Amino acid sequence: MKNIRKTILILIVIFSSNLIHATEQVPDYLYYKNKKLTMNTGWGHPSPLQTYYYQNNIDYPFTWLSTANYRGHVAIWKVKDDKLFLKEIQINKDSYKPEKYSVKSKSDSLNKNGEVFADWFSGVIACQSDDSYYFYVRYGEVLGTEVITKKDYKKIEKISEKYTSNHELMNKYSMLILNQNYISYYFRLSKEDTIAGGGKGGFFVGQSGFSPILQYYSNDHMKWPYNWENFEKNGAPNCVWLINDKKVFLEKIRLYSGTGFYEIAKDTVRLETLFQGRVSDDKVFADWLNGIYIIKYGTENEDDLFPAYKEFTPTEFTYLRIKKGIIQESYTIPSDFDFKNIPEDTEPGLKKILDEL
Repeated sequence: MKNIRKTILILIVIFSSNLIHATEQVPDYLYYKNKKLTMNTGWGHPSPLQTYYYQNNIDYPFTWLSTANYRGHVAIWKVKDDKLFLKEIQINKDSYKPEKYSVKSKSDSLNKNGEVFADWFSGVIACQSDDSYYFYVRYGEVLGTEVITKKDYKKIEKISEKYTSNHELMNKYSMLILNQNYISYYFRLSKEDTIAGGGKGGFFVGQSGFSPILQYYSNDHMKWPYNWENFEKNGAPNCVWLINDKKVFLEKIRLYSGTGFYEIAKDTVRLETLFQGRVSDDKVFADWLNGIYIIKYGTENEDDLFPAYKEFTPTEFTYLRIKKGIIQESYTIPSDFDFKNIPEDTEPGLKKILDEL
């Protein structure tokens, strides 16, 4: 019962305060059963259109519009026959069909009238009207829908073992837990991994901006064993890596969760749990790494007003081309490198990498 009450308290705090972003974001909209619902959008609830570009490693085509719309668009969605469709994309006062921004689904046969089946998206969509609407989506298929009223919230606040027989209320409660896990996962997803090699350490990122361990799972969050569906143990991956003799090794896996700005809930995963039979000398050869990666070197300083907040100041960047876990090329440049006017004496290999990025 202590765990249930702790979870309820966390949920109530999330519902009653704006923890996920400092400025309320302009929402997306979703049509469901002839109702126009306002979709929550923010760090913990990315627009499903944002995830399309991130997960497919496609250049993001939208630019920041304001502090209230950092994603650069408003997407219009609909749920029909338990499937999620993207209807149109709005930028300022102009509207466009998804094809304008090269949005495609794997199942073209379901696309009609320029609407695109959102089979790339998995997660929780939270919407508001007179009541709260939650849609649990996996690869575009809506697997569960819950409408939660103010009365439901009051009952959930007072939930106890006697309510476990109330299946309808427990389904709503489970959806709220799932939504909490989803928010926590995405809120922590972009925290950068660390890497050491050559006597120094830095932050290690791939082209997707997420932990390179996800490439082992084809950048599919549903394949990550500790995603939001895992009620026992979940969190965004954050890893420690090592470079040794031009090979990249995975040394440690951590799970980051929680929605506090100044404190991260951390858990660990044993390497042997995910890489059975592949662990040697407490590390795993990362032979799944392919592509371009960046190591950011610099310093971290605590903020005078918020000591728990650390600001990173870069001093140099190293660009790596990796093939099957082995570094093929490596180029280091200072933080003041002019990316807009690349010097003529820049090494051809580095120029090619920058062009590809």
